Amino acid sequence: MTAKQAESGAVAERMAFDQLARERRPEIKLHCYRIMGSLADADDLTQEVFARAWRSRAELVEPAAVRPWLYRIATNACLDALRRRKRERRLWSDPVPMETGNHAELGSPDLDVAWLEPMPDAALFNVADERPGPHASYEQAEAVRLAFLACIQLLPARQRAIFLLREVLGWSAEEVASAFAMTPQAANSLLQRARRTFGTVYAREPEWVAASDMDRQVAARFAAALANRDLGTLVSLLREDATMHMPPWRSWLSGRDAIELFMGHALYRFGGFRTHVFRANGRCAVAVYARAVDGDAWQPQSLQVLEIREGAIASIVAFVGPLAPSLFSDAGLSMQPPDPAIH
Repeated sequence: MTAKQAESGAVAERMAFDQLARERRPEIKLHCYRIMGSLADADDLTQEVFARAWRSRAELVEPAAVRPWLYRIATNACLDALRRRKRERRLWSDPVPMETGNHAELGSPDLDVAWLEPMPDAALFNVADERPGPHASYEQAEAVRLAFLACIQLLPARQRAIFLLREVLGWSAEEVASAFAMTPQAANSLLQRARRTFGTVYAREPEWVAASDMDRQVAARFAAALANRDLGTLVSLLREDATMHMPPWRSWLSGRDAIELFMGHALYRFGGFRTHVFRANGRCAVAVYARAVDGDAWQPQSLQVLEIREGAIASIVAFVGPLAPSLFSDAGLSMQPPDPAIH
């Protein structure tokens, strides 16, 4: 083989790999996000996964096995990252809601917690349409739900990865065992532990229901009520047992009345709001921009992910304060608000 032929072959190999990376990048990023609970971490790790894959491309003997090969590399990259990380991701930290009468003040944000981050559905549009294996127990849409991911984060790293490969991607016990260089019996033992821990906590969450067109209508009304500072309409959209969490604050609210008391104060701490409805984690979400009472500049204020059941809001997870600017950027959202007529 001449030097020119070798060079041409190397170029073709690189082009083929780059095409593979473009096709598989979204689903690998999603897998990393599920394990890590961070969109920023998922971006960084996806880059690392394909760098590792390129370096070890000679290991891929059978091209048809490229997908599980990439998932093994991604899983190992995530486990390496988790070993380096000292803090686990959390969504809700305190089991007890704020006491009645204290709803005007949240106290100080807890920036020592590595908070779980939302993922816009726009990042999922290009995920390869691969049916999960026959052993999957959860739908792909449910497996990006914030409550699902919050419960996943409670599992030890290896159990978390095994649970996702088996219960979400539907790998067989033999495939999972091969990925971790262990016996199927050992893999099943870890899977059973993960199922017990996850099942106990996830059972406390409302039953998952796929989002509907009605959800979009409710979210649009909620966004308009925020923009207009219409507390009455906002409260009318809540279920009586609705909850509201506000990372990076540990404090949270339980019940429509508690949320009304808090929002009655919060709506007038700013000079105004503008909103934009989008989708995140398989749910309707609202990007909220605010300006100071004595200012004209608009700033990202919060990303609010809504769980809507039977036409009413069951929960609000509002990523606020110090988290908002970076999350807007990571989610690809504009740092400037839309026209006030657009919600």
